[in-house]
Amino acid sequence: MEFTPEKFREEAASFTKNFNETAMSAAEKSVRLEKKGNVGVIVFDQHEEKANKLSTPNMLRLYELLVQVSKDSSIEALVLFSKKPTIFIAGADIAEIQRLASEPGVDEIIQKLQSIFTFLERLKIPSIAAIHGACMGGGTEMALACDYRMATDDPRTKIGLPEVMLGVLPGWGGTQRMPKLLGLEKSLDLILSGRTIDAKTAKRFGLVDKVVPKEFLEDKALAWAGELAKKKEKRDKTKPIGERMLEAVPGGKWVIFDQAKKALMSKTKGNYPAPLRALEVVRKTYGGSLDNGLKEEAKGFADLVSSPESKSLIHVYYLNESVKKDNGTDREIKTKEVKSAAVLGAGTMGGGIAQLFAAKGVHTHLKDINWDAITKGFGHAYSLFEKQVKRRKMKPSELDNAMARIQGTTHYGGFKNLDVVVEAVVENMDLKKKVFQELEANCGPQTVLATNTSSLSVTEMGRATKNPGRVVGMHFFNPVDKMPLIEIIRGKETSDEAVAAIFQFSKAIGKTPIVVGDGPGFVVNRILAPYLNEAVYLMAEGVPPKKLDAVLESFGMPMGPATLLDEIGLDVGQKVSKILYQAFGERMKPPALMDKVTEGGHYGKKTGRGIYIYEDGGKKKSVDTGLYGRLGITENSNAVSEDVIQKRMIYVMINEAARIVEEKLVRKVADVDIGMIYGTGFAPFRGGLLRYADSVGADAIVSDLELFSRTYGARFAPSAYLQQLAVGGKKFYAEKNS
Repeated sequence: MEFTPEKFREEAASFTKNFNETAMSAAEKSVRLEKKGNVGVIVFDQHEEKANKLSTPNMLRLYELLVQVSKDSSIEALVLFSKKPTIFIAGADIAEIQRLASEPGVDEIIQKLQSIFTFLERLKIPSIAAIHGACMGGGTEMALACDYRMATDDPRTKIGLPEVMLGVLPGWGGTQRMPKLLGLEKSLDLILSGRTIDAKTAKRFGLVDKVVPKEFLEDKALAWAGELAKKKEKRDKTKPIGERMLEAVPGGKWVIFDQAKKALMSKTKGNYPAPLRALEVVRKTYGGSLDNGLKEEAKGFADLVSSPESKSLIHVYYLNESVKKDNGTDREIKTKEVKSAAVLGAGTMGGGIAQLFAAKGVHTHLKDINWDAITKGFGHAYSLFEKQVKRRKMKPSELDNAMARIQGTTHYGGFKNLDVVVEAVVENMDLKKKVFQELEANCGPQTVLATNTSSLSVTEMGRATKNPGRVVGMHFFNPVDKMPLIEIIRGKETSDEAVAAIFQFSKAIGKTPIVVGDGPGFVVNRILAPYLNEAVYLMAEGVPPKKLDAVLESFGMPMGPATLLDEIGLDVGQKVSKILYQAFGERMKPPALMDKVTEGGHYGKKTGRGIYIYEDGGKKKSVDTGLYGRLGITENSNAVSEDVIQKRMIYVMINEAARIVEEKLVRKVADVDIGMIYGTGFAPFRGGLLRYADSVGADAIVSDLELFSRTYGARFAPSAYLQQLAVGGKKFYAEKNS
């Protein structure tokens, strides 16, 4: 199973039959060996690509060079180094992970690749991974196989094992080497969450030995390698003292495993098999031999890579990659970096947007009509930064610098040279039109004018100006600091240049944008509205809110619909549902019960009472036992089966999404799934709303919708587009607009 120098050519031949000569030739150009005196340097510089990946050809090339190093007595230390400006190793090749899912003997293939890092680890000379930029997955596993690790203090340097985010586990030794290096608690934190950490945190964890400025990385690594060569110093493999103490306590390590499993089940509801399997692998192999542990790890990877959850999560990965390569239009448009901006309206939303801009280095004017409002906006921005300081994600000095980038104002002085202005005043069309007319008079011609509206027509706002081409929607989701989605609304006259500018700016501030057409509710809220309406219809039939929430959380939603209604605000939900009812008619008709739910100020979490009762500042939630009596309804836990609850809730969203695709309110099907995952938290392990619809089949969904329509009303009538898919045996993602 293991590579050896003697068997290398035979094993390499069996691998390379799946790769053409071009791929193997590119590997030779991408991974090369240089000598700096008595130090060997293996350089990663992926040929004609921006990122280094550990594809199989690159792994074979690495092994070939490691064998050369092992046979060259003049090389007394080894450094692994990347020539890419922002990436060390981005990880494995995702396309190969997908291909592995359909190949027999996956675990044997993985074991052979694992043995390359084992060969690196067992070199007789000391080795150093010199890390700058993203060091992910297989890159981190390669670094773990080295004796030492040096990383730059650059913010772009991030280290982690994000494999569980793709529905698999670290397969090249991560579950074995990281626990031995860091101990159980820290390694499980990283392996099970898939989160990445910066170099300073990595040093605190013990994952990195030295942190240096990026300008000196190569020189410092070579100098350190020279010192190690003189001492012939391989790393001491003694476990950390904390681990030795833990193992001395009877049952101590099993307590950590049990706590980790409880935390995972609480967070994932068992819907994500990868972190659970990773935990099982570590639990089964911890303290044992590396070779046996690697076999168990390879088996775990092989079992997971073909799972539907992994396939869906890889689909989501490609959705994200498509956003990175996109500019929001069908043209190549060069946009400039946004360095200065303004936010009009210093409410909670405006303060949150200003805080986000400032956090990303953008100098921001925060304008309102009086200083009291501006002070509140500043207070909200400060509170968000303060939370980061308390969580040690920001230093107090960095907070001060960030707040200094926000400038309060009650006038338009300095607006002439701004790159972007975002209007976030109250949802009143006449007021917004007036604001845009003022902006047009006070901003330079290069300034893009954006509105944060969640419901009003961007086209109508634009037509209040002389140049509607530069007016575009930039709809943030609340809370701004947590919700990753931005809907970019293209009005009928919005220019490609304005769309591209806001699309690229949205990515620059760390958000995930989608471009949508200008219509009531845009895309995400329009799909979500019938879902929330249906939740109230089900409660009116006697379904307890706690059961309703449990069913949808079990499906994979981050919170149940009853809780979500309380979070949004029942009064807000009521207002939005009425707007959409006026726009779309009977299928969006809100339940009559909705008016009764909000009686007496029962608006949800913000008032302490809604569908649930909230205490201790919203930290404690309990069922309002008087809710059904107050509404004149009898609670009946058996009123509707769990299967029907789930289908009614999810299928109304699929039905509305199909209409949106048919109306071409999105550029491609994928945008619906991106919007639902990042705007509502729709279960990523299901790949997105329409990816899930494809897994069920349009014919099955239409059949159930027709039954529901006869039973519960015309709001379930299947859309024409969904019926077309069903009749033709087609899928959303088989269409050219996907």
